Amino acid sequence: RIARLFPDEDYGFLETPDGREIYFHRNALANADLDSLEIGTEVQFVEEYLDEGPQAQRVSIGKHHVPQNS
Repeated sequence: RIARLFPDEDYGFLETPDGREIYFHRNALANADLDSLEIGTEVQFVEEYLDEGPQAQRVSIGKHHVPQNS
């Protein structure tokens, strides 16, 4: 679900089912607009591990978290 939003800075954080927060950028949104998202909205995403740490990709409205092996 959406945990925190910073639309003026083009990013936000998702909360995973296990309570972690994962960064996402506006460009990672598949079927939603960052300006229309609300805290608590359930989303689906693919978690990718980058040099900066875990990041959500292909974020869309829905309920499933798909971890991706590094």
